[in-house]
Amino acid sequence: MSLNTELMGINAAQTSIDTIGNNIANMNTEGFKGSKMEFADLIGTSLEGTSGNTLTPGQGVVASNLSQLFTEGTISQTGNPLDLAINGQGFFQMQTDQGIMYTRAGSFQVSTGGFLVDPSGNKLMGYTTAGSGSALGAVGDIQVSRSTLPATATTTLGLNVTLPTTDAAISAAFNPSNASTFDESSATTVYDSVGTGYTLTSYFTRVSGSGTPNKWQVDWQLTDSTSGKALASGTGPRLTFSSAGALTGATSGAGTTVSVPTAKLPDGASPLNVVYNFTGTALSSQTFGVNSIANNGNSAGTFTGIQINSTGQIVGQYSNGQTKAFGTIALANFENPAGLTPMTGTFWQATLASGPALLAAPNTQGLGTVQSGALEGSNVDLSTQLVSLIVAQQAFQANAQAISYEQQNIQHLLNIQ
Repeated sequence: MSLNTELMGINAAQTSIDTIGNNIANMNTEGFKGSKMEFADLIGTSLEGTSGNTLTPGQGVVASNLSQLFTEGTISQTGNPLDLAINGQGFFQMQTDQGIMYTRAGSFQVSTGGFLVDPSGNKLMGYTTAGSGSALGAVGDIQVSRSTLPATATTTLGLNVTLPTTDAAISAAFNPSNASTFDESSATTVYDSVGTGYTLTSYFTRVSGSGTPNKWQVDWQLTDSTSGKALASGTGPRLTFSSAGALTGATSGAGTTVSVPTAKLPDGASPLNVVYNFTGTALSSQTFGVNSIANNGNSAGTFTGIQINSTGQIVGQYSNGQTKAFGTIALANFENPAGLTPMTGTFWQATLASGPALLAAPNTQGLGTVQSGALEGSNVDLSTQLVSLIVAQQAFQANAQAISYEQQNIQHLLNIQ
C-alpha cells in the first residue's frame, strides 16, 4: 500500500512539473493563460468500514483539476492597427474549421477576400451592420471592402463666420474682380456628382443704408480649381442681425443657393445646387474670420487602411478623408470562464461548465475595451513558476526517496530467517 501511495505522489509531482513546464514554455505566447494543477487526497478505509475502530492512513494524492488562470497579461504596443488587445474581460469570437472558438490573441490581418483573420486564417466575428447599442444586428464574419468610395455632390455648405462691424458699408454693384465692391471673402471646395472639385468663393458685403445694424449681402463665384477660370457667379442670401450681433435670418427662396447648370460644368455632371447655411454667424468688433465649414460633399476616394476604435468599430479610411464603418467586433464573456476547454493555438471552446457565450460590443455589459496597435502577452510570471517548479521537484524527490526506503524495508523482511 505504501509503495502505491508514494507512486501516486510521484505521478502527482510529475503532473505538476509538466503543467509548470508548459506554462514556462508559453511565457512568450500571445494571449496564453497559465494553468495550475490542483490535487486532492484519497481517504483510506478499513475492511470494517469507516465506523470501525481500525484506522487506515490515506491512500495518497490524485490530480483533481487543471485550473486555468484568466488574469490579464501585459499589453505591449506594436504600432500595427490590426493588432488588438482586450483591456478587461472578454474573448474574441473566431470562426474556425472546428467550429466557433474563443481567444485573447489579437494578431489579425485582412485576407484576400477582405475578411479579418488570424495568422492561421480563422475569421474574426462581429456585428456586420453599422449601428449602436441594441441595434448592432447579426453576428457573422467581418468583411472589409477595398473598393473605391463613390463621390458625393455637395448640396449644403455651412459657413460660420465673424463679420466685422468696422467694415465699411458699400453701395457699388458687386464685381468679384474688383475688391472695392465687397468687404470680405472666403473660399472652399465643393464637389459635383462625379466628384470634380471646384473653388466656391463666398463674398460678404456690408450693405449701405440697409438699417441698424446693416444687413450683409452674400454673393458667390464658382471657378475651376485647376485653371482658375470662372464658371458661374450669382447672388446669395442677405443676412440680418440683431442689435447684439446675432444672426436673425437670411432671405429664402430664389438667390439663396449656388446653382450651376450642367452646361457650365466641364465634366458633364448633374447640375450643382448648393444651399448655404450660416448658422452661428455673428457681427463682432473682431476681425473677419471663418469659424467652421461644413461641407457634405466629397470626391471619390481609394481605400487606404483600417482604424479600429476602443468600442470595436471597424472603420475604413479613404484618400478623400472620408470613412466608412464595416462592422463592430463582438466580444464574448462566460458565467464561468474556468469551465472553458483549452484547445491548440490559445483557443478555448465553450462547454456546459462554462455556459454559453454572452456576446456584446466592447465596453458594454461589463466587457473590456479594444486597444488597437497592441497585443496581450502571456500572464505567466516566471519567478512564481520557478518557485513552484522547485517545490514540485522536491515533492518528486521526496516520494522517490520514500520508495527507496520501502524497498530497503521489504528486502530486510525477505532476509529474515
